[in-house]
Amino acid sequence: EQATSDIDLIGSHGQTVCHLPGGFKATGSFSQPSTLQIGEINVIAERTGITTVGDFRPADIAAKGEGAPLIPYVDWVLFSSPERSRVLLNIGGIANVTYIPAGAGLDEIMAFDTGPGNMVIDRLVQKLSGGKLAYDVNGDMAARGEIDESLLKELMEHPFINRKPPKSTGREEFGDKFSTEILAKAQKKGLNAESLIATVTAFTIESIVKNCRMFLGKFDELIVSGGGARNLTIMRWLAERLRDVKVTTTQEYGIPVEAKEALGFAVLAYQTLKRRPNNVPAATGARRAVVLGKIAWGSRR
Repeated sequence: EQATSDIDLIGSHGQTVCHLPGGFKATGSFSQPSTLQIGEINVIAERTGITTVGDFRPADIAAKGEGAPLIPYVDWVLFSSPERSRVLLNIGGIANVTYIPAGAGLDEIMAFDTGPGNMVIDRLVQKLSGGKLAYDVNGDMAARGEIDESLLKELMEHPFINRKPPKSTGREEFGDKFSTEILAKAQKKGLNAESLIATVTAFTIESIVKNCRMFLGKFDELIVSGGGARNLTIMRWLAERLRDVKVTTTQEYGIPVEAKEALGFAVLAYQTLKRRPNNVPAATGARRAVVLGKIAWGSRR
């Protein structure tokens, strides 16, 4: 554990419960983009005494962006290289990429969500196991199954996969309703549990690979983080589909795969405190660079 006396600042993204970058109809023809994260920063600041920064997305949305992705600024700070073009791939519930060409400035990078990461896999594992399993440990279920090519082809026709960036997504498109529909189709086909998990795992892989090939330039290295980096089948299949690229994880650079986003929000929080713009308009679609986040001052000075 870290003593609170050693912590100067907390950056908290919170838990996203709703993300509607395309907006929703509020009144008449007026459409309002919206996002909501729970985890009130004033409560965190009050209970810890530590100044806390959070609610990062609304400032970008106010500037006509999608409010996501948020980590590309951090990816550029940590992983830009004068010699190597890199793609940072985070596989959480949703998969997202940041493309950093060799020697690129912040305004030359590209970032967007590619589609589901672990979200559909995890939900179907939970359903198929009757709640006994939370996720496919090490990708073992997928490794034992056979990919159903016709179902995979149908999944790859989802409009988000082929949408041009900037783009972001969430449970609204790939949540429980989507997973339930896939399960019904798999049952109609007579797929066993392992083959269904293999197929949706392949969906995650193929959507990542397709988006990289459609929208990114050439790159030398794919650096993976997030829970998906612990899925051995995902990592193996990525390497097989991108044979001309070095596929590795942030662990090779001293950052645990589960900790990269936590580190990222610490960086973003610090920049907010210093009043420095920390979004990437090329990634979110915002009309200008803005300072993200709100500050709840702690009692400890």
